[in-house]
Amino acid sequence: MDEKVNLSYVVLIILRNRRMILVSTLITAAIAVVVSLVLPKWYRAIGSILPPESTTSQSEFVSIMRYAGFQPGMIPRLTSTSEVVAAILKSDTVTEAVIDSVGLVEAYGLRDRYKTLKRLRKHTQIDVTPEGIIRVAYEDKDRKRAADVVNSYLKALDQFNRHLLVTSASRTRQFVEKRLTETKRELETAEENLRKFEEATGAASISDQMKASIESAAELFAQLTGLEIQLARLRAYATDSNPAVRDVKSQINAVQAKLAEMGYSTATSSDSTGFFLFPRFVHVPKLAQTYGRLLREVEIKSAVYRVLSEQYEQARIEEAKNTPTIRILDWAKPPRVRSRPRRKAIVLLSTVLAFLISSFYAVRKVGSGEGLSQDQIAEEISAIIKGDFARLQRALRKQRNQ
Repeated sequence: MDEKVNLSYVVLIILRNRRMILVSTLITAAIAVVVSLVLPKWYRAIGSILPPESTTSQSEFVSIMRYAGFQPGMIPRLTSTSEVVAAILKSDTVTEAVIDSVGLVEAYGLRDRYKTLKRLRKHTQIDVTPEGIIRVAYEDKDRKRAADVVNSYLKALDQFNRHLLVTSASRTRQFVEKRLTETKRELETAEENLRKFEEATGAASISDQMKASIESAAELFAQLTGLEIQLARLRAYATDSNPAVRDVKSQINAVQAKLAEMGYSTATSSDSTGFFLFPRFVHVPKLAQTYGRLLREVEIKSAVYRVLSEQYEQARIEEAKNTPTIRILDWAKPPRVRSRPRRKAIVLLSTVLAFLISSFYAVRKVGSGEGLSQDQIAEEISAIIKGDFARLQRALRKQRNQ
């Protein structure tokens, strides 16, 4: 019962001070309207990127993030390649490119580049939707600049990816080019040795078993060369702890083990051939054995040279390629509607707060009560409401009569 009496008394106090509360609330609402009109307008531009369709593993993307400037301890636990792309967008490399592209140091009027970077990040939001779409949003007082900044983020990401791909392709091309030159020289030497042997001894024949062994060895050495090129391509941005690097190294070890079983060794030598090649040819005439070794070297070098030639052309194409690396879903456009201030929310919230604060002040000023009973409080509340209602009716009638 006491709670009901207290609540009724609070209502009574509010009604007694209704004029003060109403005036305070209306004044606050008017000030809120003026302030919301005076506050500068901000515009929010949004662009979006489709999820990467590349088959590159997440660990390789993490290696790319290290190339973008992330330290190992700074790389978060990411669950998708889209999140890795979003993290690259937040990197210093991409952010600095955006600042230079749009000229934000001059636009913000800041001489300190670090403060410019902080302000840019403060007004930028980069996130990933549940569908994997990467969204880039930016707020600015200039609606055109808002769109320009978002589009600069997308372009900077594409330029970063292209630079990384070209750098990787260039390193691969240089590696393959060096191997190709060495192998061509070794092939020419092997062919010359075989030609001299044939001229000195005449035609020599080898068994089908030896021929099959030579063909198998040539195929394995060609496979080994391809794996070594793949490893060199990965090491352009990945470390030995990368799962993809470990997988390729495991395949290389498996091929080397097969060659070892056949009696070959891939250890480099100081001789002109570059390999110690000792197959297990037993019970073979010495002349045929020598011929088999020379023929084997030619076959192996020819197979390796073919693989290197293909890889070299592919690396040159990759190095010269200039195609987009990301799929843009939506380019940002200058927004037509402001994102803030939210005038209705400002006015409504200010009005409600003014009413609550004024009411609290009125109740606090009066105190705990005047010793009125519940009936007395109810009677006074009823009288106030009836009096106000009667005055309202008279005012309406007077207005109609006029």
